[in-house]
Amino acid sequence: MIEVFRHDTAQEISLASLKIRLSEKEEIENPNNVKVITDNNGFALYFSRSVIPFHREISYNISYFKHIGVYAFRKEALLQFSKLEMKPLEISEKIECIRYLEYGMKIKMIETNFIGVGIDTPEDLEKARKLI
Repeated sequence: MIEVFRHDTAQEISLASLKIRLSEKEEIENPNNVKVITDNNGFALYFSRSVIPFHREISYNISYFKHIGVYAFRKEALLQFSKLEMKPLEISEKIECIRYLEYGMKIKMIETNFIGVGIDTPEDLEKARKLI
C-alpha cells in the first residue's frame, strides 16, 4: 500500500486499502465478508455486506472481491476522517470506509493474495484457534 503513495506524485490519493479475490460461493454470500467493487482505475465505487455486483448475466464471468480492513492514510486525510460524521449508508451497512465515499473522497484499492486471519465473529475466532 505504501508504494501507491510513493508513485502518486500528484498526491491525489489520500487513502488506500486492500482487496482479495473471492471464489467460494459461501464466502461471497457471507455478510461478514465486506465486498468491494472498483472502477477501471482501482478506486472503490462501493462496499457492501451484500453480494456486489449482482450476477444477473450468467453468461458473463464476474470477479468478486473481499475488502480487507487495512488502511493507509495520508496524515491530513486521517485527521479529516476522524472529524466526519457518519452518514446513512455507513450507518446502514456498518462499514466505516463508506463514510469516505459518502463525502465524495476516493479510496485506492490494491489487490493482494495475502490471506491473514481477521477475527470479526465468534466463528472467525474458532477458525483462528484451529490455525494456531
